[in-house]
Amino acid sequence: MADGEAALKFQVIVQDEAVLDRDRALIAFLKARIAERGEVAGDDEERLLAGVSQCLLEFEEKFDHPHRGDDQHSFFAGQLQALSWSLRCTAFAVFSGHPDFREDFRP
Repeated sequence: MADGEAALKFQVIVQDEAVLDRDRALIAFLKARIAERGEVAGDDEERLLAGVSQCLLEFEEKFDHPHRGDDQHSFFAGQLQALSWSLRCTAFAVFSGHPDFREDFRP
């Protein structure tokens, strides 16, 4: 393997780990915000939080799937990316003012 090829492979691994770390933190962040807001939410906000919770649940199930990293161009990988993007958009739109919001959650 050439040095350039090895460096590229290392870069991809580091980027993948950064995405995994971001997504783990995003899951924890959103669970905490849903729990906080759920205590004081009105009817409309409860429906919004229920939708976000459902999306988060599906994301978590796919996130922990054993074949998560098998093919980055598969339908499964596309679903995972779409769910992550949706949750990051929600986190940014609704909770970006929270002190625990991380800039890497920004879509």
